[in-house]
Amino acid sequence: MSNNSHSNGGRKRRRKDVDGEGTGVGGCEVKTVGGCEVKREPNKVVKEMITSLLLLENQEKVDKEEWEKIAHQEKSNFEANHKKKTETMVDYYSNVQNYYEGLDETDRLRRKRSRAAVNSAVVAAASEIIEKSDNLEASKSSGGASVSHQRRLWVKDRSKAWWDECNSPEFPEEEFKKWFRMGKSTFELICDELNSVVAKEDTMLRAAIPVRQRVAVCIYRLATGEPLRLVSKRFGLGISTCHKLVLEVCAAI
Repeated sequence: MSNNSHSNGGRKRRRKDVDGEGTGVGGCEVKTVGGCEVKREPNKVVKEMITSLLLLENQEKVDKEEWEKIAHQEKSNFEANHKKKTETMVDYYSNVQNYYEGLDETDRLRRKRSRAAVNSAVVAAASEIIEKSDNLEASKSSGGASVSHQRRLWVKDRSKAWWDECNSPEFPEEEFKKWFRMGKSTFELICDELNSVVAKEDTMLRAAIPVRQRVAVCIYRLATGEPLRLVSKRFGLGISTCHKLVLEVCAAI
């Protein structure tokens, strides 16, 4: 009986040694599988864990750098696009401004040419009227002289009281400016400059209208814009005469 127990105990111990686990020499973990012992070193496990952590940390660092690179690239693209749009808007504004400046210059030149054309037409018309009037007056004078040298000077009696008052030295400066839109000194200067151009000589039919009155009719008409009918009443002249004087003085100016 004791021999059998000893034999069974030995078999159990051998089975335990064959399929068991234990700690080998040097603190190595020993595992027996199918009668073969497998040793695993604790340092190797730790190294594997550290390596895994390092790999994860390195991957995280690489991902962070990649993200920063992408963000920087997007920022650069945004700034470049913004700069390009700004330059485009500035160029467009400059082009529009230059275009409108060109239009203003063109319009200014067109108005200038129009004024020059109108002035030329007025001068030409006035010159033609004056020439015809002078020819007619000369023909009448020569005809009258051949028929009779004793023809009387005849002019319709019209009141010149208003103009005589304005032409007097005592006439107030402010009143003169009110009617002629200029001072007496300026009016005198214009009369002196135009004297040689607009002055006329007396004829057999009538006395010549003085230079001051000729200039005054034109300036008054331009300054007030009153119709020739009222201008003729103020200066004691005929309507057609006032019209002729306006054209004549404008041409002289």
